[in-house]
This record gives sequence, C-alpha cells and structure tokens, in this order.
Amino acid sequence: MGIFDRRKENDKESPLWKNAYIPSYNYQSDSNGNAAASFALNEGIATRLLKKPKEFYEDTDRFLLLLISSTDKKILGTLPYDKALKLLDPYKLEETKEEVIIRPLTYSELSSLLKG
Repeated sequence: MGIFDRRKENDKESPLWKNAYIPSYNYQSDSNGNAAASFALNEGIATRLLKKPKEFYEDTDRFLLLLISSTDKKILGTLPYDKALKLLDPYKLEETKEEVIIRPLTYSELSSLLKG
C-alpha cells in the first residue's frame, strides 16, 4: 500500500479528514546543519500528520516539523518531529492508527510550542 492509498482510507470518514491539509515533505537542515525531512504546520489550518513518518518515508531517519505563520508570512521555527507530536497532543481533533488531525492553531499557540 502506498502513501496515497493509505491516506484514501479516511476519505470515507468525516469531512474533517477530507478537508484537513496533508503536508508533503521537503528536505531541510536542522539547527546543526544535518539533513532532515520536514513537514509544515500552518497557522489557522487543520492538518493531518503521520504518527510514524519513518514507516512511509524510508529515505531518512530524521524528521522536523516547521511551524509557519500566515500572520507574519514566515517560518516561526522548527521542532524535532517526535517532540512536536507530543506537544501537539492537546490540539488533536481525531486520530487513527497512522495519522492525527491537529486543529487549526493560532499564532500564539504555534509560538508557545517553540517554548515547550
């Protein structure tokens, strides 16, 4: 089963799953200059995130979550993916075995994640 097939599994579910943003990944460098795959979490947008991206993106072991502000039109910061998922736990709307939907976050909520 490919990544797009997996994501179609939820299409028969609620509009929440159909309408949530599915970020694709890009390669970024972390604060130490090491390459990592990154996913974006945008201010004000419900987002579907993989719980274990390594199972679907086997070409890297390192994952980051970019926190992006639409208010300031810039990247607020990055977090290690696993740490970010733990910090986002209070913002979950729904989850499956493989994915979680994070509710739309405000600018201040995104900023507070970087302090967490």
